[in-house]
Amino acid sequence: MIVNIITLSNLPPWIDEVMMLDTSYNMAIHGSWETTAWYRVAGQHPFSTYPPLYQMVATAWIWLFGSSLVTVRSMNLLFTFMLGGICLRLMKHHGLRLTPWTVALFTVLFWGTREMAWMYRNGRPDILCALVFVLAVLAIDAYLSAKSSTTRIAVFVSSALLLCSGVQAAVYLLAVWLFFFIVSKKRRGESIHLLIFLLSGMLLGLLLVALFMLAHGRFVAFASSIVQYSATLSSIALALLPWAGEVFGFNSEPYTLKLLELNTESGIIERLSSLVEHRSFIILSTIALVAYGIIYRKDLRNTLSDKGFIMLLCALYAPFIMILAGRFPAYYRWMVLLPLLISVTSLAARHRLWCSVFSVMAFLLTVFGIRSMLPDEQWDYENIRSFVQRQHFKSSDSVVCPFSTFYEMKPVCDTCYFAGIFPMEFMGHVDYIIESPDGNEYDQRITTYVNKLKADTTVVLTSIDHCEHPSLTLYQVKQKYE
Repeated sequence: MIVNIITLSNLPPWIDEVMMLDTSYNMAIHGSWETTAWYRVAGQHPFSTYPPLYQMVATAWIWLFGSSLVTVRSMNLLFTFMLGGICLRLMKHHGLRLTPWTVALFTVLFWGTREMAWMYRNGRPDILCALVFVLAVLAIDAYLSAKSSTTRIAVFVSSALLLCSGVQAAVYLLAVWLFFFIVSKKRRGESIHLLIFLLSGMLLGLLLVALFMLAHGRFVAFASSIVQYSATLSSIALALLPWAGEVFGFNSEPYTLKLLELNTESGIIERLSSLVEHRSFIILSTIALVAYGIIYRKDLRNTLSDKGFIMLLCALYAPFIMILAGRFPAYYRWMVLLPLLISVTSLAARHRLWCSVFSVMAFLLTVFGIRSMLPDEQWDYENIRSFVQRQHFKSSDSVVCPFSTFYEMKPVCDTCYFAGIFPMEFMGHVDYIIESPDGNEYDQRITTYVNKLKADTTVVLTSIDHCEHPSLTLYQVKQKYE
């Protein structure tokens, strides 16, 4: 955690992080659940349509501890610490003998792999999703051990909170339930009863989120965002919309064009091939498969009674089922890493040879993980901080900003338009523009806006300051009076 706190500013603020936290900042500081870092959905003014649990927690965190980059990102470090502790508790509860060495192995793999480090080091809600997921699993575990009213309520409440933390996390829990329903023939009756509580809790969570969106006049936008983020649901909607338009008498073309514009997902095979980039998963799962094959080479049927092997199968199953559900980006990889690390720890706890093998791999993977935390030659957060501090911004100024300046600009100016995602037609009067000419595709939208104003004869655009590493240019915007 100390290594992470020291190096947190080496990761530039990016689009998803700013989209999630802009609402939280505005609520904590200004008392308004609004954002200028979201896109237009269903033709409405931009509004965060993500289930609000993470943003509510982040609001409280910012209000209590402040809004600096390290402070805000430290919230995910706390969630990660809690997540690891609960995973160890679950393993111990299921009879795994945890020694200091196996706990150290789990901890190093859990914190040190490049993929996991990237997830907990930025401001997305995925680690909260993972934390609520394991809390739900803990509640399910208690329910299967003792079917009391308390355990039933715990399953019901945790599954409701899971959907409020992210629809994808609820989908994953149902996918895990389906997996264990298939592999656990003796407990299928219990699984059916459990499913009733899970679905009831998720329906409550969905109702709460829907009511929240309805109260802000964004129910249609929320429903639309669920469809557009799933390649599977988008395909179904594209097939049904023309028919629905004819039956119910509305023009479906705008909705169809919008879905086609947003649906950039490739085919299932191409999406599965992206797993090759997940090196930690490929390496650890391959070694684990070889290990189980060697251990049970004389009787492979016994592997199905090995809890560690079942967790390995679950880790291999997760990306396939989530891709079928429509989405499995890099920040969902906790869904495969958690069961995989439990499987690896189970092997290491029972077999000294494989404990040694995985310890060597843990060291190597952590070396690459720590390297990913080191600063980029083209990025120095202190340069951004210095660039913002030497300006003469007033709190009343309206500034168009790239995502990289989020943590420095928000405390300075009350109105920050993150035009990399926020539609330009909703922007009001602008006093300054911070351009990132060497940035990514989202930063290029600001460059497009700058070029548009340069061509406008009623506007005077003056370059007043520059920054290197990253490349930034500050423009002052004034109306030309003739």
